[in-house]
Amino acid sequence: MKARSTLVITVGYLAIIAFTVIAILLSGKNFKVHLPNPEHYETVTVHFDNEGVIENTGISYNDGYTVFDLHSLKEGKTQLTATVYNDNNMLESITVVYDLTVLPTGVIYLSGYEYGGYQFTVLGMALISVYTFVISAYQFSYRRKKQFFSYKTMLDIAMLLFFGLLSFVYTAFFILSIVIPQRADGWYIYNLAGFSMSAVFMVSIPFLVLFSAFLSFSNIALIRREGFAKSNLFGIFISLVLFAGSLLCIITAVKNPNSTVVEMSYVRDAVIRAVVSSGFVYFECILFAAMACTQYAAKYEPKYNQDFIVILGCKVGRDGKPLGLLRGRIDRALEFYNKQLEKTGKKAFFIPSGGQGSDEPVSEALCMKNYLMEKGIPENEIFPETNSTNTLENMKFSKRIADGHKKDSNILFATTNYHIFRSGIYSAKAGMRADGIGAKTKWYFWPNAQMREFIGLLASEWKTNILFILTIVAVSALFANISTLVSFIAD
Repeated sequence: MKARSTLVITVGYLAIIAFTVIAILLSGKNFKVHLPNPEHYETVTVHFDNEGVIENTGISYNDGYTVFDLHSLKEGKTQLTATVYNDNNMLESITVVYDLTVLPTGVIYLSGYEYGGYQFTVLGMALISVYTFVISAYQFSYRRKKQFFSYKTMLDIAMLLFFGLLSFVYTAFFILSIVIPQRADGWYIYNLAGFSMSAVFMVSIPFLVLFSAFLSFSNIALIRREGFAKSNLFGIFISLVLFAGSLLCIITAVKNPNSTVVEMSYVRDAVIRAVVSSGFVYFECILFAAMACTQYAAKYEPKYNQDFIVILGCKVGRDGKPLGLLRGRIDRALEFYNKQLEKTGKKAFFIPSGGQGSDEPVSEALCMKNYLMEKGIPENEIFPETNSTNTLENMKFSKRIADGHKKDSNILFATTNYHIFRSGIYSAKAGMRADGIGAKTKWYFWPNAQMREFIGLLASEWKTNILFILTIVAVSALFANISTLVSFIAD
């Protein structure tokens, strides 16, 4: 079934590419040259140094431009010299020389930056962006119901944001190229990849400013109340990364402006602008996607039919008692246990999970067991797991205990609210289909902890992230060089 879906998606992309190519070939034999003419000079001369390659089929005036309608006749090269004079035929005039090439397909190529039917290249990018957006929306909808705890869920949301923004930008540019073609001529295709990503970045600036300010403010509050520690600086670190990335995008846009010249230095500039902007925008999207998944997971209410409740351990106090963070997890598990018992009459068994750290007097599991018994849970309803050293082992070893008592059981894990989504990913990796519940945290602690989770998610799936970034960067670099590719074919 998966192979069939992949085939259908691939056929869709190929169909869009085929449509774009055919549309360019059919429309590319005609080309409009727009010569700025703010004074509306009325006398115009047109000269081709190689007759019979291209013909001028009409001259018109539109919004401050003299427009030459060109039509290809045969393969070859020619030079167009166009001059517009003032109405007195005096010395005031505008003369421009264009190097034109007719490709074997009949498409007219204006050496340096543009070709006939370029609007359909923009339409093709818009269609690809919209198509990818729809696919991502469908995949997210499916995964949300069937397998929410997956890194792919976060990627689906990131792709929804990324290609949703691109869809808007490319569609706007396509409409611009049709409605006001004179504004699109010259720099349009050559710089479109970098310019479009810069436009997407500019749209996100207000959100970045507010988000960074909130992160920094919450981190300062955290340090004032909990004390200084490296682990309390994640929010400020992400804010600095966002600031540095934004500054880099602005610098590359200013230092690498739009150009109509095809030379290696300008090609390099276009690629740099496209690569920096697309890489940073992807980082933005994956960050907001992680936040969305964390929020959704924290608010999700599982069904009251659980057989086991796994409580994920964390640091134990020097007296062997649970500290605030761990106590919150246990209390959240007890709250769900009591509600299920009240609503359905069904008891759930507890699996407190966590080994003993070098600075802990007892294992996390034993600490939690003692606390549960103090709260009235019978010892025979508690099955401690005392060997795990990380979240993945928590899930693996707890699953073994649950399977030993009942196969195909309903399992719920309890942790802190910001940790639910990443814990759910580990439960899936351990082969345990489980829902999660989370204990609340103080408002100033939550943003910093969520940023820590975000970094953990990136690190745990670093290969996937590198692959996505390289793909996005490669597509951006390729699109920034469309004119160069056409020039290479033409020559």
